[in-house]
Amino acid sequence: MKLSSRERVLALVVGGAVVFLVNIGLLNAFAHRNIVLRTELTDRQSELSQINELLGEQSLWATRDAALTAKQPKLSNENAAGVELLDMIRILAKKHSVALENEVIGGVARSTWYRSVSLTLDTHSSWPDLISFLYAVQKPDQFIVCESANIQVDPADQTKMLGHLKIARWYAP
Repeated sequence: MKLSSRERVLALVVGGAVVFLVNIGLLNAFAHRNIVLRTELTDRQSELSQINELLGEQSLWATRDAALTAKQPKLSNENAAGVELLDMIRILAKKHSVALENEVIGGVARSTWYRSVSLTLDTHSSWPDLISFLYAVQKPDQFIVCESANIQVDPADQTKMLGHLKIARWYAP
């Protein structure tokens, strides 16, 4: 079948437009893929620099691990650990004028890195006394942490604070 000159021109224009649109689509896809690959490269370079930084600080982390291993207490008696924690918290609370209520000793929780004995309690004290109590409780060498805290102003006395705390002591695994 023979095409007239007008049909050939029209076919060339349509063919050129299709080739042009396909090229635009391919260029767009290549540009998008280029952006994705550059982002991945940047992420991996950042990850590599972080790994190199950690490798450079390997002796520091080994020293810290040795210090933690040496200082972290061992859990010798699971049944007595909760009572020991409660006694320690009671002494600190009395020293810092913090009233304790509803003390509940939790069980032993196990993880790969530590064993944990928890204590849930309510507090009633002034704000400065509560802050000094929490500071004394969470000193680094004691391995005691406040896992959760809900502290509110006492509605009956605006100068006092009510706290619901979950305190835990971490032992070596």
